Amino acid sequence: MNPGSPQRLAIIGCGAVVDHHILPALRRLGWLPTVLVDRSPERLALLAGKLGRHGREIIRAADWREAADHFDAAIVAVPHVFHGPIGTELLAAGKHLFMEKPLAVTLAQCEAMVREADTRQLTLRVGLLRRYLHGVRWLKALLESGTLGTIRSFSIREGFVFNWATSSDALLRRELAAGGVLMDTGAHTLDLLLWWLGDVASLSYRDDAEQGVEADCLLDCRMASGATGTVELSRTRDLRDTIQIHGSAGFIELHLSKNIVLDGSPNALAFRFEGRAAADLPLQLFPELFDSELRDFARSVSGEAVAGIPGSEGVRSVALIERCYANREPLTLGWRADATASDGADVPRLPAGSTALITGATGFIGGRLAERLVEQGVKVRCLVRSFGQATRLARLPVEIVNGTLGEAGPAARAFEGVDYVFHCAYDHRSRKANLDGLEQLLAGAIRQKVKGFVYLSSFSVYEPFPDGKLTEETRDGDISWPYARNKLDLEARTLKAARDEGVPACIIQPTVVYGPFSRPWADAPAQMLITGEVILPDAGEGICNAVFIEDLIDAMLLAAQRPEAVGERFIVSGPAPVSWGKFFGAIAQALQVPAPVYWPSARIEGENSGVVRDIKAVLANPKRLVQIIVRWPPARQALQAGYDALPSGLHKLVTQAYFGGGSGRRFGMRHLPDPRALALYRAQALASNDKATRLLGYQPRHGFAEGMAVTGAYLRWAYGDLCRAGEAARNPAAAAPQAPATLAKAS
Repeated sequence: MNPGSPQRLAIIGCGAVVDHHILPALRRLGWLPTVLVDRSPERLALLAGKLGRHGREIIRAADWREAADHFDAAIVAVPHVFHGPIGTELLAAGKHLFMEKPLAVTLAQCEAMVREADTRQLTLRVGLLRRYLHGVRWLKALLESGTLGTIRSFSIREGFVFNWATSSDALLRRELAAGGVLMDTGAHTLDLLLWWLGDVASLSYRDDAEQGVEADCLLDCRMASGATGTVELSRTRDLRDTIQIHGSAGFIELHLSKNIVLDGSPNALAFRFEGRAAADLPLQLFPELFDSELRDFARSVSGEAVAGIPGSEGVRSVALIERCYANREPLTLGWRADATASDGADVPRLPAGSTALITGATGFIGGRLAERLVEQGVKVRCLVRSFGQATRLARLPVEIVNGTLGEAGPAARAFEGVDYVFHCAYDHRSRKANLDGLEQLLAGAIRQKVKGFVYLSSFSVYEPFPDGKLTEETRDGDISWPYARNKLDLEARTLKAARDEGVPACIIQPTVVYGPFSRPWADAPAQMLITGEVILPDAGEGICNAVFIEDLIDAMLLAAQRPEAVGERFIVSGPAPVSWGKFFGAIAQALQVPAPVYWPSARIEGENSGVVRDIKAVLANPKRLVQIIVRWPPARQALQAGYDALPSGLHKLVTQAYFGGGSGRRFGMRHLPDPRALALYRAQALASNDKATRLLGYQPRHGFAEGMAVTGAYLRWAYGDLCRAGEAARNPAAAAPQAPATLAKAS
């Protein structure tokens, strides 16, 4: 074709990144594909439907070879392990190629692709879109200018709690992804490291994969220049997402995916590139970055210009990733070592070689249960609704079956060879899904003749709690609360199955379960304490019936095997209660943040009715409303379409209002308990373990001090960056970073 004319385009792989980012970018550029390739007819139909009339005419294929005569250039967004083979074949067939990162999963595959492209004089580009950030290019120019002097050290910390809306497990299976957070996020991060600071001379690498794909990793390296530093990546924690660089003459801290310079020495902040100093960097959103890289690909393919990130640039980060995996050592986390010290003869366990089915394994309790069972040599199968929430589970050698509660097919497949069932899942969105899901599981248990069936309920079925001793004979709680009503109905159905249908089922009713990764009773309190003032009623003297996660797992394993458990329900708590003031105070002490503040209950009730609280939250931070709405895919798509169609002036205003600024984390908030939490914090109920002790032999092994020591170590690991940001917000002068000693002496 003539230079400047558009080429016929194929999209190979029609998953989430294409749906959410690549196709919208192509529509904005006016370069629509002529061919869509994917093995899923449903994904092909979905993507074609978004192209309107053009989509009805588009060629759809399960294999690109079927439509090879109908395109000249291809955008490839398939699982990582297929990048090298498909890319090489496309280039050999004479097709220009844009490959989503990473370019491939091995150095040899990358080099083969680059050779093929060079030999055939074809365009090969790789999707390292962060290179288009003004801040990234500004930092490159700053380093090349020598303003910082000799680079001595650096630190990169990047992470977020992974929740990518994907229907595929391609990022979670080693045979498809070839790795975890290092291969995925690291393809971007290490590319920038190498581009900014040059080659890595030596390294040590650790991650938390246990025959699966890593969720957290740590790279220590020495650069060829002599600089030393660390790269820490996470799918389980919100990290600061910055690079800090210290040189002999200055320092700088830059956000890795936003044009924000967070700090720097005066000479660094004054540096100008393309007319911009650190304070002048404009806002850029991800859609702009996708537009830029695909526009450059189109220009290169058409012969208009040589533009974009060449494939040869994508080789370096893949080579470094390959080196890391070749030198892998286990990532040892202090809190994890403490939590797993459960090898004694008195620790409950299932028989090695048995098979357990877990629902809710992407959650806190089910996830820790899966870890314990893997440690004991049990074969673990997990029924998982959302792959996007399974990153910690994907570290383990477990079998993942995709399905939702009440979906007959996946439930039936999941039961093959199962000995024990642990039903930990609960769908807050649907009563029917919970009821139907339990029916499917009970039916499978009957067919399979399982040895034990444990349904995980909650002591919340007794709320509001009466004062005094709380036992399994206590009257039912408030059934006008949907959660309590649903749990009670699920309990009744479980007991009926045990009584009338021969299912060896029982019910566990845990109290306040805390420990590493507990969202309600570790993460949420920590986030509130770090970001603002936590208000508790009266003197914080309400009773907190806390149980450490390891003790709850003990009780579940005992209940699955004891004949005495069948047809019974068991409250499971710790060895002794504590006050709510002590519970929150221990978390505050672990994080070295201000302790909770106490108000009279009447004052809390007056200031914090539910509707008023929600209105205040949205008024304080309007982004909250958008963040809630976009969790629903149709709403997200509608908002994206409307956002793209806005006139330029209004587009800029909305962009600044809802997407501008920093991470969106707000400090100085006041956290008041809602009416239900207020009742919980005031309650004087004492949960009794008597029945669990008598029939199960349950003996909690962890006192509150011991359990909170482990939890505190986890919280410092998970929220260290947020604590530092919170301290800076509370005391800006004290939190201002000091220049390194070498700089102080030089000045």
